[in-house]
Amino acid sequence: MRHYILWCGLLWSVTLLAQPRAELNLLLGGSTYFGDLQVEDRIPNWDQVQFAPGLQFGLPISKSFLLRAGIQSASYEGADAFSEIAVIRERDFSFTGQLVEGSLQLVWEPFAQRRYPATGGYRNIVSPYFFVGAGLTFFEHSTRYGNPGIDGFPPKIQADIDAQESPAFVLPMGGGLRFDLSKHTSLGLEVGARKTFTDQLDGVSNSGRSDTDDWYVTGGVTVSYRWVTPDYDRDGFLDKDDACPEQAGVEYAKGCPDSDGDGLPDNVDLCPYQAGKLDARGCPDTDFDGVADFVDDCPDYPGAISAKGCPDADGDGLKDEQDMCPYCPAVNGLSGCPDADGDGIEDARDRCPNLAGTSEGEGCPYVDKDHDGVPDDEDQCPELAGSIATKGCPDSDGDGMIDAEDKCPLLAGTKDHGGCPEVSEAIKETLAVVTEAVQFETGSNQLKGSSQEKLDELVAILMAHPYYHLTISGHTDSQGKAADNLKLSQARAQACFEYLQSAGVNAERMAHEGFGESQPIASNTTKEGRRKNRRVAFELVVR
Repeated sequence: MRHYILWCGLLWSVTLLAQPRAELNLLLGGSTYFGDLQVEDRIPNWDQVQFAPGLQFGLPISKSFLLRAGIQSASYEGADAFSEIAVIRERDFSFTGQLVEGSLQLVWEPFAQRRYPATGGYRNIVSPYFFVGAGLTFFEHSTRYGNPGIDGFPPKIQADIDAQESPAFVLPMGGGLRFDLSKHTSLGLEVGARKTFTDQLDGVSNSGRSDTDDWYVTGGVTVSYRWVTPDYDRDGFLDKDDACPEQAGVEYAKGCPDSDGDGLPDNVDLCPYQAGKLDARGCPDTDFDGVADFVDDCPDYPGAISAKGCPDADGDGLKDEQDMCPYCPAVNGLSGCPDADGDGIEDARDRCPNLAGTSEGEGCPYVDKDHDGVPDDEDQCPELAGSIATKGCPDSDGDGMIDAEDKCPLLAGTKDHGGCPEVSEAIKETLAVVTEAVQFETGSNQLKGSSQEKLDELVAILMAHPYYHLTISGHTDSQGKAADNLKLSQARAQACFEYLQSAGVNAERMAHEGFGESQPIASNTTKEGRRKNRRVAFELVVR
C-alpha cells in the first residue's frame, strides 16, 4: 500500500510540473502524537519526538492560493510510564508506530502576489501561509498491553488487539513562514496538526478513551523550489507564447490588446478604438446586420446581405415593402406569400401546408376537429388532442399510456407501474437501510427511538411521491412458538403502520401484515441469521 501511495505521488508531481508554474517542497522535521498513551493537557516529552520527512508538490490556482499534494512519513511512540497518575503507570501500556500520510491541501498565502509586482519582475519577500486539507494516513503500530491474566486479556484489550483500522481519514491543518532566497528557492518553517478519524494510532481505544480520536503533529524546516515562467505584462500569457509580451492582451489575440473589444487585435483592426464587425475589418456596422456601413444601402435598418443591407425578412428576393408576406418566403407566386402544396390555401392558413386539401379540412384532405393530426374517423378521442401513436388520445407525459388509463398522467412511467415512475435505486437503497435499521424493544412491539428517525425517512418519501403505496411486512426468527411469533410480527408491522399514520401518511396508502417465522431470509441456526430474520420490510407499489 505504501508503494501505491508513492507511485500516486510521483504521478501527481508529473502532472504539476507540466503546468506553467509549480513548486516542490522538501520537509525535514519531527512528529509527535496525542492519544490514549499521552497524558491529557500535557506537551509530550522531547524524547518522544520522531523524525518525519515529507515531500510536497504545489500548483498555484490563483495569486494567493496553492493546491498542494504531499506525502509524509512519521514515527511516533507513547507509554503509560510518562503519566503522573499512578494507576495509569501501573497499567504499563506502551507502543511504537509508523505512518505514511498522503494528502491534498489548499494553501493560502495572503501576501504571495507581492512577489510579482504589477509593473513586472520579481522580488523576495517573507510571507506567512496557512493550509487545510484532507487525506489518508496508513499506519502500523506495535503495542505492549502488559501481561495477560490467567484467562487472557480482558475483552476491551482483546478488542484493541483485533482492531484493524488502517488507513484512516485525516484532516491536516496548520501554517508556516516562508523566506525567499531567490526567484526559485525559499526556506520556511511549518507546523501542522492532523485530526485523524480513528482512535487506533496507538492500538489503544476500547481500553482507553474510546470517545476521543487520536491526533498527531508535525513540524520542521521546508526547502522549496519553484518553477517560474516569465509573463512580463501579467496578462496570463507566457512571454514565449505572447505575440505582444510588453502589452497586456487577450487570449483570442494571442496576448495582444484589443482596445475596443470587437474581436480583432489592434494591430489588424482598421478602427482599433471603435467597436466594429469582423467582416468590416473592425469598423462600425450601425444596424448590426453584418453589412458594413460603407457598403450598406440601408445603413440605419438591419437587412440581408443579398439585398445589400436592406430588409428582406423572409429572404425570398422581395423587399419587405413589396412583399405581401414579408416574413414568409414566397412559393407558387402568391404575391410573396407561400402555398407549398398548391391547394389555393396559403400556408399561413393551411393546417396541412405540404399536403393538398380542402377548405372544409382547413387545407387538409380530412376533418380533424382537435387538430392533433389524426382524422376524426380514426380518432378514439376526437374532442381531445392526442397523437398518432396513441390513436388520437392525449398522453401528457409521453410514456405510452393515455391519460385516461395513466395513474400518473403528468409523470412519465411504465405500464408495469400503471404509468407511474419506477421506484428509483436511491429509494430502494433507503428502504433496505430502513428495513435493516428499524428495531424494537426485546420481545415487544415498542419502537426504539432510533427506529422512529428512520421511519421519518419513509414519511418524507411518501410525501414526495403521492402515487406510491406502502406495504409493511413483519417477520421473526424461529425462536419460540410459531403462534407467538406470528402475533409479534403482526404487532410490529401494526406499530410501524400506526407511527407512519401519526406522522401524516394517509392510512389508505398503506397495508400491513405479519408473517411470523414463515419467510426467513437467512438460516435460523446462527445468531447472525436470526438477527436478519427479525425484521419489518417495506415495499413501495403503485395501485
